[in-house]
Amino acid sequence: MFSSPDGKRLLAAFLAAPLAAPIAYVLGTLAVEALRRDSGLSTRAAFDLVIGVFTLGAPSAYFAAWVAGVPSYFVLRRLGMLARWTVWLGGAVIGAAGALVLAPYLHGDLFSIRFPWWTAALLGIVSAEVFWRILGATATGAAR
Repeated sequence: MFSSPDGKRLLAAFLAAPLAAPIAYVLGTLAVEALRRDSGLSTRAAFDLVIGVFTLGAPSAYFAAWVAGVPSYFVLRRLGMLARWTVWLGGAVIGAAGALVLAPYLHGDLFSIRFPWWTAALLGIVSAEVFWRILGATATGAAR
């Protein structure tokens, strides 16, 4: 366990970590597209991807972080269970739950967006790791 982080570091972690999910999603999608043989990904398509992901993904990530992540952090800290693996688990659960909640709204007549729960769980883990690193927990010897 580790002592309570200063308020500025905690606030920075809660403000920055949710952005890791849309950034990771964009980078992952661009990497997959670059590796495909038939990919003709244009600069315009990449720009549209960034705009689309950040328009929907960033607000969703912040909503999930503030509604579920903040209370989870304080509960884990209060119970003395704050560790990298519990933060990762919380991020994965919050991400997967978010994808399941969004699923009905991502499928429509005009267009649909594939966003499986497991992808969101991985993005939640990425955000959790960014949160953990900003928090400075690894520097205090609490990394597990």
